[in-house]
Amino acid sequence: MKKVLKIIGIILGIIILIPVLFVAYLRITMYSPDAEEQVEFNSGSQTVSAGDELSILTFNIGYGGYNKEEDFFMDGGEGVLPQSSDKVMENLSGIASVINGEDCDIVFVQEADIDSRRSYNNNEVAYLASSIGKPSAFACNYKVSFVPYPIPPIGKVYSGLVTYTGLNVGDAVRYALPDTAPWYMSMGYLKRCLLVERIPVQDSDRELVLVNLHLEAYTDEEKRDMQMNVLCDLIDEEYAKGNYVIVGGDFNQEFEVNDNPPILSETGWLPGEIRLSDIPAGFKLAVADNVPSCRSLEEPFEDYETSQVYIIDGFVVSDNVEVQSVEVIDRGFECSDHNPVRLEVRLRP
Repeated sequence: MKKVLKIIGIILGIIILIPVLFVAYLRITMYSPDAEEQVEFNSGSQTVSAGDELSILTFNIGYGGYNKEEDFFMDGGEGVLPQSSDKVMENLSGIASVINGEDCDIVFVQEADIDSRRSYNNNEVAYLASSIGKPSAFACNYKVSFVPYPIPPIGKVYSGLVTYTGLNVGDAVRYALPDTAPWYMSMGYLKRCLLVERIPVQDSDRELVLVNLHLEAYTDEEKRDMQMNVLCDLIDEEYAKGNYVIVGGDFNQEFEVNDNPPILSETGWLPGEIRLSDIPAGFKLAVADNVPSCRSLEEPFEDYETSQVYIIDGFVVSDNVEVQSVEVIDRGFECSDHNPVRLEVRLRP
């Protein structure tokens, strides 16, 4: 009997020890970036002068994992991983085609994987760089050796923000945003950030400051405000220097100035809202509502009227940047759960 109890004790000890060791492993390997970090970048040769006109595209590519037939468990669907590596590459090919078709000077991309199980370990940053033919800068915002949930688990993730431009970039920095995940999730969750690039403006001491972002989706208003405050403090400081500032990306919040689509289900994901009063003086929202920019992944996409859709992608610009046009490009979510947004501006002399 003692021998049986001993064997049972050993088995129970092993059962308890395995998750403890796994949590310790995640803790030891947890991505813990500094508040500010230089990031590697490649610079183009195109110079910028006051009076120049520029085009900017922002596109959350959803790591090539979503076309309009896909759903995702965190939005209330069932999907965890894309169907196959071939399907990811098919989506990426469509994404590259969209970006090349718009032919913008600056491209902000969110959710670009470098080495993740969820995208079958395809290097999407390099693929798009080759397809687009523009230099890039990458800032990691999701790096976990193994995400254990759900079933099947997501596994390894290495992903982030990438900005492609042929402009003459002088500097690129990753600015950390406040964590929003509870402690028990933080080891397997995103570490969100701002990717900030600086381009000298010819014949002046000004700079064009580009900010690529992807703010938190699954959190409360207080934590959203914490991330917005970091953004606003940064751009307010840059504007005070006389710099031109263009912020673009996935805000995961609707914009007060838009005619936003109705919420069809109160049980689904509810975005926050960015109000004009939330952004610093001297800045404006450059957003469009001609078509939705994002869809819910609770179920496959049907159409803009019956599916849950949102407008959460856009831009914030300083008032020394003249907005000439802004438009959500209607791609019908054919290769991502987001539609890209195009902005055309002029740098006021």
